[in-house]
Amino acid sequence: MRQKGKVLNLISKAARIILTLGISVLATVFLGGGVLASPASAATTPKITEHYNGKLLPWNKETWNGATSCAVVSATDVYCFDTVAESDAFAADSRSKAAPATTQGYNCTDFTYLNGDGHHLQFKDWGYWQNLNQWVTIPFHVDNWSNPYNTCKSYFRYAGGACHYIAPGTGTIYFSPAAWADQVFLQKPSNPPAPGC
Repeated sequence: MRQKGKVLNLISKAARIILTLGISVLATVFLGGGVLASPASAATTPKITEHYNGKLLPWNKETWNGATSCAVVSATDVYCFDTVAESDAFAADSRSKAAPATTQGYNCTDFTYLNGDGHHLQFKDWGYWQNLNQWVTIPFHVDNWSNPYNTCKSYFRYAGGACHYIAPGTGTIYFSPAAWADQVFLQKPSNPPAPGC
């Protein structure tokens, strides 16, 4: 009888331990222990696709997957190249294929070009502040900036500070020392300046 009592006691302890572990695991999973991502947090970071050397790759803002020049065509799509010449050819091809006017009734004819930190980054989408932190490590150090074929005026700034402006059709502007940037804004020429500028 005494042994039967010890066995029941051991089974009871084992059951309590299993129950305690099970509750701990469930609490971790369902009460935000970091095991599962919530749909809200997953939705705040868009998945960016890089088109590079005939491949579709997940975007890596630290390495650009080896590319040195990229053209941002949407918030989730970027075309990248090994050389600036390849990127310029892509931009020229885009100019030759006039896109229909956006819902805002206007299209920039070309990209604005930001060069710095060993990267050449182009933007064409307009009408809002575009955050550079999804494309590069912040601050992005702009060595030079050009807007040669673009019918849009462009701005960039850092931490909501003073805006740098470049007029439509402007050649290269050099910065020494490099200017910091974390946002870029392209605007229809007849529209007022970018918000905050």
